[in-house]
Amino acid sequence: MKRLLRIDTSTRKDDSHSKDLANRYEAHYKNIHSDTKVCYRDLSQSDIPHISQNFIEAMFTPTADRNQTMQNTLQLSEILIGEIKDAEIILLSVPMYNFSIPSSLKAYIDHISRVGETFTMDENGFTGLLTGKKLVICAAYGAVFDEMKQMDFVEPYLKSLFGFLGFTDIEYYTIEGTSMLGPEELDRNKNLLSSNF
Repeated sequence: MKRLLRIDTSTRKDDSHSKDLANRYEAHYKNIHSDTKVCYRDLSQSDIPHISQNFIEAMFTPTADRNQTMQNTLQLSEILIGEIKDAEIILLSVPMYNFSIPSSLKAYIDHISRVGETFTMDENGFTGLLTGKKLVICAAYGAVFDEMKQMDFVEPYLKSLFGFLGFTDIEYYTIEGTSMLGPEELDRNKNLLSSNF
């Protein structure tokens, strides 16, 4: 049985292009792996807080020395890390907001990026611990970025961050011009992207 973690980050409940693209990938994957078990995590509904001083202090306190308050502070982080460790493939849908990722995704990343849990560091540098997994990113951009690629801070950040955590198999699919193109052209572009899954 394959285990897929689906993470949605758009604040839109309906008409989300990144979710639509991820839906197509999920259907494609399930068609190949009919026994797939999917864990869903919608960050717009999960109310993941941005990290605090208490979180940082708890994170850097050795496990055996953490008091109950520290354990409670890290409880959500432990759940999120458990979900990503348990999955063989992670499907991430991401809209571009102001040239970057949604703040909910940044909060999620801060909760799962923990030394000793998802990466280690020593005198030789850093080693990612989330190895042997596949990451598929389905992104939606309101504009077309052919002439302004330097303003795309979504793709390089996500590839670098998850690469740091140990991912080497990363696929990135982008539907561009969602605020500029009509529904028929967008659907054609999504169909073209889907043919490359």
